[in-house]
Amino acid sequence: MKIKSKVEVSSIPHVLVVWSTGVGTRPVMRDFMEQIGQSKRHILATDEWLRVKGCEAVYAIGDCATIDQHKIMEDISSIFEAADKDNSGTLTVEEFQEVVDDILTRYPQVKLYLKSKHLHDVTDLLKDPEGNDRQEVDIEWFKLALSHVDSQTKSLPATAQVAAQQDAYLASCFNCLAHCQEDPEGPRRFRGSGRHPFLPFQYKHFGQFAPLGGEQAAADCLETGFPRAIALNGFGFNLV
Repeated sequence: MKIKSKVEVSSIPHVLVVWSTGVGTRPVMRDFMEQIGQSKRHILATDEWLRVKGCEAVYAIGDCATIDQHKIMEDISSIFEAADKDNSGTLTVEEFQEVVDDILTRYPQVKLYLKSKHLHDVTDLLKDPEGNDRQEVDIEWFKLALSHVDSQTKSLPATAQVAAQQDAYLASCFNCLAHCQEDPEGPRRFRGSGRHPFLPFQYKHFGQFAPLGGEQAAADCLETGFPRAIALNGFGFNLV
C-alpha cells in the first residue's frame, strides 16, 4: 500500500481484502460528451423526454445518462403570465387551477413537495402563512409560494428497472410520433406556444430486490402495496 503523506510503500497484515470501486465513463461516451459541450460531466444529461441536451436528435437511456429535471423557478414568470388570462397582474385560485394539471405533469417535483409537506392540493401553496385561503396573489407571492419546490428534484437510480421503463417509454413515443406531432398529448409550453408532443418520462418504482446467497433474498416492495420488506427463502417468503 502506498502512503501518500510519506510517499512510501508499506504492507499491512490482512486476512481478507475488499476492494470497492466505481465505474468510469466509456471512451466512446466521453468523446461524444466533449463534442456536445458536456465534457465537464461524468454522465450524459438529458431532458425529461430523454433527449440528450445539446444534441436533441439523440436519445439516451440507462446508466449512461441522467435526466436533468427542469426547475419550476426558471419558468415561474412564464407560468404566472400564462395563468393570468385577464392580464390583471394578479392570479386567482380559479386561474391557477386551469394550469395545475400541466404544472404537475411538467414539473414532477411539485407532487413530491406537496407530499413532503402533507398538502392535499397544489392550490394549498397559495394560502397565507396562517393557512387561510387567498382570493388572489401577485407575482411576488406566487414566486414565494413555489420557491422551495425545486428542492424535491430527484435523480433516478442507475438500475435496470429504470432503463426498462425508459425503453418502453421511448418505443411508445416513436410508435405514435406522427400522430402526436399533429395532436400533441404533452403539457403546454409555458415558454412559447402550443404543447409538447409527448408526456415527459415518469418513473414508477416497483421496489428493490437483493440476493442474500443460496436461495435467500430480500425485497423492498413498499410501492407495490406489499409490506415494507419481504425475506424470500426458497419458494416461500417471510414478512419482515
